[in-house]
Amino acid sequence: MRWVALQYVKPDSVLAQRVADKRGRTLLARGVVLTESLIRRLGEVGVRAVCIENQATDDILVREIVDERTKVQLLGMTYDTLHELATAQFTPCVQPKRLRQSFAPVVEDVIAQLKETGGAGDQLSSVYVADGELFHHSVNVTFYTLTLGMHMGLTKSELIDLGIGTLLHDVGKLCVDSRVLQKPGRLSDEEFEEIKRHAQLGYDILTREGDISARSSIVALQHHERMDGSGYPSGLAGRDIHLFSQLSAVADVYEALTANRVYRRAFLPHDALRMIQQDHDKGRFSDSAVQAFRETISIYPIGMSVRLSNRHLAVVVRPSQNLQFPVVRAIEDQYGQVIAPYEIDLANVADIWIEACES
Repeated sequence: MRWVALQYVKPDSVLAQRVADKRGRTLLARGVVLTESLIRRLGEVGVRAVCIENQATDDILVREIVDERTKVQLLGMTYDTLHELATAQFTPCVQPKRLRQSFAPVVEDVIAQLKETGGAGDQLSSVYVADGELFHHSVNVTFYTLTLGMHMGLTKSELIDLGIGTLLHDVGKLCVDSRVLQKPGRLSDEEFEEIKRHAQLGYDILTREGDISARSSIVALQHHERMDGSGYPSGLAGRDIHLFSQLSAVADVYEALTANRVYRRAFLPHDALRMIQQDHDKGRFSDSAVQAFRETISIYPIGMSVRLSNRHLAVVVRPSQNLQFPVVRAIEDQYGQVIAPYEIDLANVADIWIEACES
């Protein structure tokens, strides 16, 4: 199986993983044969990549770091809770004084599964629907940040609070004009100031409406602060920024850079990591957070389709010793013709590299 950008998907391709909506519910099940109309419909709802079966990569298993049941539950709870918090309209299912009580068992389950599967280091890929961007982003940032927290030896209680904080960190965005959030062009100074409000708005909502801990709610307030004082909303620096916020800042930026958005294509994972390293070199990110990220996150997910510098199409087979350069299997030439598959460990060659992602 391999991940393929929707623009490259051909009719009669078979889904190797389900396609979910913004709440994690199944839109198309695994095994569905894609027709032209289905492909077109997926594009209309904002799906930009799917996982399909492929004979040359049948032995490549895209492992779920968290099982489908748990992820559906987490997405649904995140969707419902963010909306209810943002509108202050609570249902009997999610009471404002029971947020931690509701989320803690699910986050604890996620932590146990991440420990069992090795965390988000080996595999993290998602089918995004356009209007589910915020919710999938929040869940993915949580998986990344919990992986960093486990690597740094945080206690179970700390990890639970960290997970709850990252799941809810962007609640303030639901109070910002969606036309500004989704604007395809350059933001004006006034529009950027409007977006920056989401950090304080989110913190105010969480501290007013929820029963979550202070160290959970602080993630909403500080995830855009930077170690050199260049962030917002308060321009905090160094130790004034909570450890949870230092970790979530790196995960938040990386996940945002490597996901397709309506206003831009995703950056290549190694380019996103390079950008984070550049910001770290300027003093904007925590040393320990960036080090933990580099030591735990395999930036090219298994099954990702990539275009090599020799123009051959390849699929990521497994991480290499250097997590920035995976082992890949070439399956097509530059003309789209099937070739005899061959594998390359990109960490051990200098003349072939990844030029583009087609996932």
